[in-house]
Amino acid sequence: MPFATDTTADVDRPDPPRPENYARGLVLVAAAGMFWSLGGLFFRMIEAAEVWQIVAWRTFFLAASMAVLLGWRYGAETVSTFRKMGLWGLVAAVAMAAANTLFMWSLEHTYVANTVLMLAAAPVLSAVLGRILLRESIRPATAVAMAGVAVGVAVMVSGGLGTDRWIGDVLAVVMVIAFAVIVVAVRAGRDVEMLPCIVLGGSIACVFATAMALVEGHGLGVAGDDLFWCAMMGAVQMTCGMALFVAGAKHVPAGELALLSLTEVIFGPVWVWALLDEIPVEATFWGGGIVFAAIAFNAVTGIRRKHPPPRV
Repeated sequence: MPFATDTTADVDRPDPPRPENYARGLVLVAAAGMFWSLGGLFFRMIEAAEVWQIVAWRTFFLAASMAVLLGWRYGAETVSTFRKMGLWGLVAAVAMAAANTLFMWSLEHTYVANTVLMLAAAPVLSAVLGRILLRESIRPATAVAMAGVAVGVAVMVSGGLGTDRWIGDVLAVVMVIAFAVIVVAVRAGRDVEMLPCIVLGGSIACVFATAMALVEGHGLGVAGDDLFWCAMMGAVQMTCGMALFVAGAKHVPAGELALLSLTEVIFGPVWVWALLDEIPVEATFWGGGIVFAAIAFNAVTGIRRKHPPPRV
């Protein structure tokens, strides 16, 4: 969920004080990344369902479980959180629907490693959009990271040229753009609460995917095992990850969030390699390594520049 790891723009606002339960926050955010990393594995476990069916059921369970989490967190104020979303909240919700849909279609056409490693580029890409749309400044280190990400993405996409995998790689690039839009929308509407956006975005994707499944004649009937994995993606992989992230993120500076959330990028390909023997082409390793190094460089320089040592 890279929308939660934007650290690339230099925003003039005071740093929040570091809380005493900093270490607990580190563990919770890292655990969130581990949950998010299971998406590719759960998708590969589905045997017969069509992609539009998967998107419909996954986002249904995502919206439903997030609505429960939202109700538990806000109680009687739940409805008002949707009213406070504003225009930028709606933009984030639509981008969320697009990103969730594109994520599934990308996995259908390329390696899990390609799709997941592309996600790492979202924080840096959001800096570009933030500069264009919000006139936010960009640190020199972030500019260097942007160049590295561009090279890494180009290397990964080149590995699919001449095969059908290029479709999935291109879809992953568009998916990352959608995630970057989410980041910018949340930054533009500083008071936007992400949970209502996720509920609305999941609902939009569910309705659209349901319509597409019906138009194509597939309907929504899927085998019990496939439905189980769709539920695991929506209610466990996504919602549990978000719950852990929300609990831990308030205790950890933004630069460190970017590093900790890379557990999603690291372990996403590992699960399918270890359990399903899915090994991507060499270009994925080289390109992904470049992207990973660029993001880590940007995050580390951000930590050194902005944050004092933790008080633990």
